[in-house]
Amino acid sequence: MSNCRYCPFTRECKIVMVGNPNVGKSSLFYMLSGKYKEVSNYPGTSVAVATTKTHFGTLIDTPGIHSLTNNTQLEEITRKCIDEADVVVNVVNALTLERDLILTKQLLETQCNLLLVVNQVDEAQKNGISIDYEQLSQRLGVKVIKTIATKGSGKHEIRRAIWESREKSCHLCLCDPPDIQDVLDRCLSTKSAVPGRMRKIDHLLLNPLVGWPILIGVLYVLFKVLGTIISTHLVDCLVAALDESYVPTISAYVSSIFGNNLLAKMLTGEFGILTMAVKMVFGILLPLIAGFYIIMSLLEDSGYIPRMAALTGRLFNFLGLNGDAIIPTLLGFGCGAMGTISTRILGTAKEKIIATAIIGISIPCAAQQGIIISLLASINKAEIFFMYIAVMLMITTISGKILNLCLKGEISHFMMDIPPLRLPSFRNCCRKTIHRTKSFLIESIPIFVLSAAAISVLNEYGALHWLQLALTPVVENMLHLPKEFSDIFVMEIIRRDMASVEVFNMSQNLLKTDAQILMATVVISLFVPCINAILVIFKERGWRMALSLWISTFVISIATGAALTRILELF
Repeated sequence: MSNCRYCPFTRECKIVMVGNPNVGKSSLFYMLSGKYKEVSNYPGTSVAVATTKTHFGTLIDTPGIHSLTNNTQLEEITRKCIDEADVVVNVVNALTLERDLILTKQLLETQCNLLLVVNQVDEAQKNGISIDYEQLSQRLGVKVIKTIATKGSGKHEIRRAIWESREKSCHLCLCDPPDIQDVLDRCLSTKSAVPGRMRKIDHLLLNPLVGWPILIGVLYVLFKVLGTIISTHLVDCLVAALDESYVPTISAYVSSIFGNNLLAKMLTGEFGILTMAVKMVFGILLPLIAGFYIIMSLLEDSGYIPRMAALTGRLFNFLGLNGDAIIPTLLGFGCGAMGTISTRILGTAKEKIIATAIIGISIPCAAQQGIIISLLASINKAEIFFMYIAVMLMITTISGKILNLCLKGEISHFMMDIPPLRLPSFRNCCRKTIHRTKSFLIESIPIFVLSAAAISVLNEYGALHWLQLALTPVVENMLHLPKEFSDIFVMEIIRRDMASVEVFNMSQNLLKTDAQILMATVVISLFVPCINAILVIFKERGWRMALSLWISTFVISIATGAALTRILELF
């Protein structure tokens, strides 16, 4: 039997999806396999390979790339997948066909078993773009399929084409790739589309005079929704219900079985698994993080995120980055570890180091943000919220500028696609929120359980008291906070959101003034990355970077907190 890699009977078929960023590969991946992969209306969402088994073979989704010749980390990953592929599905966007076919030409030079999927054909029609798909197929010499991945259109045609491609006989692709401009001249026609309401809104969002006030307004809405509506009403009700009904019941039940020994304290004590951990995860974090994720999903699906990148491009240039850095920064707001991984999309080692440092120093993760906003909202003063943002921006700017001056290297060319502004898909936003929240619970619950058990043991044997005494000069003398705040440092090393919840609890009784709440919030935001983030930094940037960042964040958080304390006391 032949060992030809195109023979469907010799081994399992590998179908690799390749395309530019934001052409809809992740949506197509979900449509063909039923396996959810996060989808957003901005480029750079996918920074790793996703693989799933289907009845027609192993489907592989690669990161979005612009070419096969720039030798970036993402392109090396994609080229390796292409080399092992039996069928390559090249996904292009009907709106940006002229740009996307450049990659198609490069694929034709190396891969003859190619399918071309033209996605978002409905958006193209709305914008007055007409494509002759039969002519396109003839000129390129490949099968062309049009689709609308978000609506499931074209699914059966793509699956059928993959089966047909699997049965191709082995041959070499000896024909020269066509001239792309000639193909476009014969297959593509554009007529002027009447500027719609979305186009007019788009112009306003990209205008700095209007765009920046809108951005500030978006932040304020986020502050009010999470800090006032969810925190004040939902979180308070859930915590009160747990304290009144659940905690006494479970504590009495555990005491009746185990008495008052160490195991009972680990389960239902002050830091118990079934008391503190349950309240943290289900009473406080779950509603806040779900609320945060749904708002972020709406912003992502609308296409507002790339417009934020356009507005903040100059700031990133000042820090030694280009506008592409908005992607790892935003993903860092979801999870520091994910943000660090996504720095792979940046072009130079200098940019990757600066972006990793900024994420580690001053970008709180999603779960932490929900708590932070609630903490600041409890003061009920919007100026405190914007004062916090100003401090974090200042630390980000100073850190980035110092690194930019100290590190050698240039800023890579900024190339980000601005996708169409559209109404968010409610279905996709809900699916994304559920997926993210589920992932958070799966990841966090075991860590919260282990952390609660460990802290209970430390408390039982006096280790927490010893740490309080050891950190008293820092906590009481430098930060002017109660000695119990030293426990926060221990929790934050393990998991940042866990420490944030404990500060939230302290704000109810131990933190007496608005200045203390603001300063405590700044300190926990700047404190060392959690274990997961540090491990990813170690893997991506090396142990020197991980250790240097850990030490730097500790020093920066304490120094900033001490300075802010003195400034606030003057007023």
